[in-house]
Amino acid sequence: MIWAALLAAGLGAGLLIVARGLVPAARPLRLLSDELTTPRVRAGAFRPSDAPRARWERLVAKLAGGPSPRLASDLSVLGRSSGRHTLDKLGYAGAFLAMVVVAIALVPLAGVAVPIVPALTGAVGFAAFGWFYPDLEVRSKAAAARRSWAEALTVFVDLVGISLAGGAGVEDALSVAARAGAGPRFAELDDALRTSHTRRQKLWVALDELGERSDIPALRELAAAVDLAAESGSRIRETLLAKAGAMRVRQLTEAEADAQKASETMGVAPALMAVAAVVLIGYPAVARFFE
Repeated sequence: MIWAALLAAGLGAGLLIVARGLVPAARPLRLLSDELTTPRVRAGAFRPSDAPRARWERLVAKLAGGPSPRLASDLSVLGRSSGRHTLDKLGYAGAFLAMVVVAIALVPLAGVAVPIVPALTGAVGFAAFGWFYPDLEVRSKAAAARRSWAEALTVFVDLVGISLAGGAGVEDALSVAARAGAGPRFAELDDALRTSHTRRQKLWVALDELGERSDIPALRELAAAVDLAAESGSRIRETLLAKAGAMRVRQLTEAEADAQKASETMGVAPALMAVAAVVLIGYPAVARFFE
């Protein structure tokens, strides 16, 4: 009975996937515009082994439709595609479902009867947990990536200020600072600025688009500060230095808050150990009292 239900569920899911593949849902206009504005992958970064996975990602993305705006920004800041994320969700759901199915198949060998309804409920519950687990993982990693973005932007602003002090223009200072840094964040900045040069648009507009796409408030604030200083003719170097100082203060405040939270978490373990010791010492007396 259990195997028949699982086979029926698998057959239904397969028919649904085939139907979605034959009649795919219309892609939202926002996704099409994002594809046009997304910077291309640098030359030399493609590997031949990525071709089959890329085809599967495009197929799965077409079947699953577009992600939510929040998930799309999290995937953007991590540099992942929605198709890859959907593949991860399917993989985790299949792995958790397989674990439960194997357990259900092995338990009767020990002579223990398995109720059908709890077994099916557990299988569906584990599969659902596997389906939503990548979303939680992406959200956690995206938060860490945004913190690293804030740190990289502080260095980027300092480099821009140094270039401006040397007599460079605003756009030249931004481009030189993006090329001078190392790491994935500076590579993304360089790609965005190169794309902006190609499209003949202002560089701070490209920074604002990157910050909006990846939901990075610090980058959008930096773009707004540069835009305001460039349009109003104010002293942009002093504006950027003040912005860098404010970003450092914010990072220091966040670091102190994280350290305080970690200190409070460390105090939980000794408290639990003390409670366990009291229970261990007092249990014989309580047990003898109730005899």
